This record gives sequence, C-alpha cells and structure tokens, in this order.
Amino acid sequence: MPEDVTEEDAARRVRILLALASCMARKGYRATTISDIARAGRVSKTVVYTHFRDKEHCLLELYTRASEKMLAAVRAAQEDAAAAGLPWRDRLRTAVRAYVELLAANPEVAWASLVEVQAAGRPALTLRRRVIDRYVELLCGVAAELAGRHPDEVRPVDRALVLAAVGGLNELMLARVERGEVTSLADDTDVATEVLVQLVARRS
Repeated sequence: MPEDVTEEDAARRVRILLALASCMARKGYRATTISDIARAGRVSKTVVYTHFRDKEHCLLELYTRASEKMLAAVRAAQEDAAAAGLPWRDRLRTAVRAYVELLAANPEVAWASLVEVQAAGRPALTLRRRVIDRYVELLCGVAAELAGRHPDEVRPVDRALVLAAVGGLNELMLARVERGEVTSLADDTDVATEVLVQLVARRS
C-alpha cells in the first residue's frame, strides 16, 4: 500500500468495490449508477469519485483483485499439494477446489467476475482475456510438471486444448452462478476435475 494511502482509505476503497459487486448482483452493471454504489457503500458520491474516475474503473479494479486472489489461491493449493506428494489426479482436484471454494465464498464477487465483466465494454473484456490467459498458463505449467513426474500416465498438452478446457469449465461455473446456486459450486468439483484428468491423461 502506498505510503500516502491510509488504512482508512484502503478500507473505504474495498467497501466501494464490494458495494459495486452488491449493486451489480441486484440490478446489473449497466443499470448500476455511482449514486447506487455510494449508497450501498455508505459513502458520498464525492468519495467514490475520489477513489475511482468512473464505474468502469471501479469494476476493472474489482475484477483485477478478485482474479489475483483466485490465481494466488490456485497456485498456493498446487504448491501445497506438490509438497504433500499427492497423486497427480488429486493435484488437479486441488486446483479446481481452490477456485470453486473461493467463488462460493463470495457470491456477489463471483457474479461480477463471471457475468457482469462481460457487459462492461472493451477494457473489461481485454482484462478478462488476460486473466484467462494467465489461468491457462498456470494450468499448462501444472500439466507440464505432472507430465515430467508421471510420463507413463500424464501427457504433455497443447495450450489450445487447455484453453478449450478452461472455456468449458468457465461455462460450467457460469451456469451454476446464473441459476443462483453459487454457494453450491463445490458440487461441480468432481465434474470439473474429470475434465482436466481426461485432458492430460495418457491414452493406453
């Protein structure tokens, strides 16, 4: 945190971000106004504009923070699983579980990240593409490591295949969120894990 930003300012900024997520969960990105965000965040419109130049800027930061937290959680879960010497299928499961548990714990942020970011214009879509690319690269790295450790069971996979799998997993999560079942996302852990297992498993 920059030296000129107080803890109170940082906390207020987070409150505004969560207020945006709450508003979007109720009425969507396009219908949400700065007045709505200020009201939900219990601050004035002036305070909102002190932290964010506009609604789009606010959403971009919300999505960036949520994505960074997700990627860090998946990476940490993988490191812990590797250190524990878990079988390769269980390592893939930890990657899925870390992702879905984080989404399930933050329903409004999950809605913002999976649904509303796609309605926020080109900058948001560009940011979303960068995040997906980073997630794909993370999984490619895991797959390459597993192929090196278990060459008889795990095969190297092309990045395009991993991207296709991530797209399918994203739709699986999106469907659950759109049905209002975000807190039940963990129920899809087995299906999502099987997608990754089938992607990297070496055919006999």
